[in-house]
Amino acid sequence: MSLLILQGPHAPVDAAAWVSTAARAGHSTELIRCADMAGLIAGLGSARPADTALVLLDAGATTRTADDAECAALRDALDRLPAPYIELHDDAAEELEPQLHPHHLPIATIITSGDRLRAYALSLAIAARRLG
Repeated sequence: MSLLILQGPHAPVDAAAWVSTAARAGHSTELIRCADMAGLIAGLGSARPADTALVLLDAGATTRTADDAECAALRDALDRLPAPYIELHDDAAEELEPQLHPHHLPIATIITSGDRLRAYALSLAIAARRLG
C-alpha cells in the first residue's frame, strides 16, 4: 500500500472517491475505520516501512475523552510510525500536537472549521503531490 487512511470514531467520511483517485494515480490505499483510541493506536502500528509511504490521520475527537495513558500510547505510536503523516481535522481543538507533544510531527496539519470533506480534499492533494 502507498497510502494508509485512519479514521477515528466520528461520523465516517466516504473515502471511496479518495481511494479511487489514489488508484488512478497508481497508489494503493487502505482505509481503516477505528472505533476508539485503541483502534487508532493499532492502526498506526499496522503501518510497515516497506508498504506505507504516507498516512492520513483523521483522529477526530478521540483525545478529548482519552486518559493520560491512552494519550501517551498514541504519542508513542506516532513516534514509532515509519512513514510521514498528514493530520486532518474539522475542529482546531482536536489537533494532536498541543495535546500529545510527539517527536514525529506531521508533514502537514489540515484544519478546516466544520468541513471534514474539505480537509480530506486538501490532505489528499498534498498526499498526491508527495507520492507523485
